[in-house]
Amino acid sequence: MSTAVEGLSPEEQQEKWLEEGKAVTKQQAFLMKRALDNGNLRDGLKYASNMLCELRTGLLSPKNFYELYIMIADEMRHLEQYFYEEWKRGRRMVELYELVQHAGNIVPRLFLLISVGSVYVRSKEVSARDILKDLVEMCRGVQHPMRGLFLRNYLLHCARDKLPDVGSDFGDNVADSVDFLMLNFSEMNKLWVRMQHQGPVRDRERREKERLDLRILVGINLVRLSNLEGVDCDMYKAMVLPRILEQVINCKDQIAQQYLMECIIQVFPDEYHLRTLDEILDGCGQLQSGVDVKAVLIALMNRLALFAKNEPGSIPPDVNMLDIFHSHVTRMAASVDLAGILDLQVALLNFAMGFAPEKLDYVDQILQVCGEQLAASGSPRVDGAAERAVVSLLKTPLISHGNALTIILLEHYAPLINYLPFSSRKEVALLAARMMSKGSAPMTTPEEVDALLSFVQPLVKDVAEDEGEREELDDEDLEAEQSVISCIIHRMANEDTGVLFQMYVVARKHFGQGGGRRIAHTLPPLVFRSLQLALAIKNLERQEQEVAVSSKKLFGFSLETVKGLAGSEPNKALRLYLQGAQAANDCEEDKIAYEFLSQAFILYEDEVSDSKVQMELIPIFIGTLCNLTHLDIEDYDTLITNTTKHAARLLKKPDQCRAIYQCSHLFWNDKIKDADGKPFQDGKKVLDCLQRSLKIADVCMQSGPHVSLFVEILNQYLHYFDAGNDKVTIKYLQGLVDLITEHLANLDASPESLAVKAHYASTLAHMKAKKEGDEAEKFAELNI
Repeated sequence: MSTAVEGLSPEEQQEKWLEEGKAVTKQQAFLMKRALDNGNLRDGLKYASNMLCELRTGLLSPKNFYELYIMIADEMRHLEQYFYEEWKRGRRMVELYELVQHAGNIVPRLFLLISVGSVYVRSKEVSARDILKDLVEMCRGVQHPMRGLFLRNYLLHCARDKLPDVGSDFGDNVADSVDFLMLNFSEMNKLWVRMQHQGPVRDRERREKERLDLRILVGINLVRLSNLEGVDCDMYKAMVLPRILEQVINCKDQIAQQYLMECIIQVFPDEYHLRTLDEILDGCGQLQSGVDVKAVLIALMNRLALFAKNEPGSIPPDVNMLDIFHSHVTRMAASVDLAGILDLQVALLNFAMGFAPEKLDYVDQILQVCGEQLAASGSPRVDGAAERAVVSLLKTPLISHGNALTIILLEHYAPLINYLPFSSRKEVALLAARMMSKGSAPMTTPEEVDALLSFVQPLVKDVAEDEGEREELDDEDLEAEQSVISCIIHRMANEDTGVLFQMYVVARKHFGQGGGRRIAHTLPPLVFRSLQLALAIKNLERQEQEVAVSSKKLFGFSLETVKGLAGSEPNKALRLYLQGAQAANDCEEDKIAYEFLSQAFILYEDEVSDSKVQMELIPIFIGTLCNLTHLDIEDYDTLITNTTKHAARLLKKPDQCRAIYQCSHLFWNDKIKDADGKPFQDGKKVLDCLQRSLKIADVCMQSGPHVSLFVEILNQYLHYFDAGNDKVTIKYLQGLVDLITEHLANLDASPESLAVKAHYASTLAHMKAKKEGDEAEKFAELNI
């Protein structure tokens, strides 16, 4: 190859040298194949030697040298095939073996020797052991690191299918193959390590990069060893691993030791590692100080954990892997930083969860060690690699075990979350909450509720400004989080009503720290669960069974809980008050129902000012009051009068009209009865409500077409006429029919007017059916 050219960058110069080498290779390969086709072996060897001389260069980088080597090795297949054909024609391989040794340069000579040796082994003229031993010894003639590595890699490539092994055509003494591979591995490792010490110190970083590029050439020896069928676990433990570890330890090179230890873990079977744990871990303790032993142990533990999970019955009973790993990890703690210690414990935790998921005492022991290390660091919060490790320590057992509550109740688990910054605490808390909401095991004691909600506190409690951490969540994200917390409320269960009540008390204590945005999601389900429990306790009281807490106390608890929501969510709190009134009525607690309703009215008067919301709430008030069956007559009269007043105060006249005619049903309620059992029916006040709504509808007509209001009122009159209210006579129906008919004649065509006409037509059809049916006498005076 030519020398360096000024003006070219290093990359351009490398490309130029590579192209020159490829050009020579192509030319000499063509001449070699032509000579071989003509039966001229001597010229063929000459051209092959010229081609192989390109591998004597020291100018190419490992990457480019490898590309040139692959090209030449591919061309050498033609020469090897020629040697094989010569042997098939009766030529003795020993002659060719001696002939190629006359090549002038050692690099081409040894490549040619290996090619002939490959066919020599196939011929079986001499045992494979002798030829392989001769070749591996001869390769010592090349001591240039990069040339020597590729030469021995070529030897390994050519011998890959000719190694003595169980069932092999070239002998079944696998020890011969082990000796060959170990000798080649030893020599390649020495060459690889020697690269580190050649050249000036300023090029050290470049040399390390080149070494990393070439590491696979050394590791392929171990791959070949692991592929030998005859190397069983006993031979591996007695003969193979000790020799590998001896070479690794004695080379005293950080890069080599790091790579080769990782290579051992990756290429040999998991069963072998189980039987040689002590040997591997002892070897780790003898590595250079700069070697990342932590990464080696983590790789080993992760691999064995996966094996234990996938093949649980394959673990030998006499191998206590947990204790072995724990003792070695503990000894290493003094030589690595906090993040390194935590990473090791994460790997150990993964291993413990995979190997023996039922032995949570091991998990807690690991967590205890981590807690002690974090406490010793003196830092209240961790970051970077240590933060990621703590997150893994908390997430791994949750995911692996599946029962979030069981893990959270471990003595040394929950305290670890306090070392994380808020965002990471929240991440772990959300995982635990989701698993708890979907899990199969409920919380059954107040202590369990307290433990869980304390752990997921980042989701339950607002972040205080003095903590130096901020949380910015949009409504959608907050709602998603709080819906998970709300589900947890339904994971509380206990047959003892007193214990269940205490669980709700603990939950309310935690939820109360959440601020207005959070309690809007968490308190409503707690109220519903409390009312449900009150109903259950009331049933027990009716059966005269002994109860630990009374239903009245549950209603008091519910009432106070809703009050806590009233300040930030008055609309939602008001609806909960009405729900509480309904539940109290079902329990025949009229005074408690009245208290719930009174609080609802107070909240409506003090906090609800939006006319649209007011209009939404009035029908809910009416519906609730109509369904209450156990209220005292006087209390009921007070409440419905109050409701009617609020209906009359609505801002918009159409809303007033509709609300007031709806209030008429409060004065005609069959479910409310006096002391004599007579239903609460005040026909005069019903008529007053209808007449009042009719006047308001007439006022509305002055500002626009509101004929629909008259049709709706007509239907109300018709309802009470059918129900037997003697104050509502046929003249009111006739008057409304005439009024609506007159207004409809002047109504412009529009989608709204069509809807009104359709509604009116249906109403007329109903009245006509009544007039022509069984009630003809009642409707006789009606002219439609």
